[in-house]
Amino acid sequence: MNLHRYSVIAVVTLSLAVSGCGTGPVEEKIAVPASSIVESARKTLEIYEKTGTLGSGITSLESDIHFIKDSNRAKGEELLRICNELKLLTARDEIKKKATEMLGKL
Repeated sequence: MNLHRYSVIAVVTLSLAVSGCGTGPVEEKIAVPASSIVESARKTLEIYEKTGTLGSGITSLESDIHFIKDSNRAKGEELLRICNELKLLTARDEIKKKATEMLGKL
């Protein structure tokens, strides 16, 4: 009798575990205002303009530029072109100048 009870409990537990409970995860897209993306890019570029050194923020800058490109293709492509030039620079003065140029394009 006990074996039958444990077998039933095991089958019910496994059924619930395999099938899952409820529905799957709900995908929710959150729109990020374009102004906050531009502001994020601006802050990163202002740091480069001030310090003349590139940091890990270059990856987030590129991501911001891709978002900008989604809403303004020409502007985004121009910023990406300049960003690619910026990534190749090592001299602080050159980095500062390129960051200033990009700020002017934002």
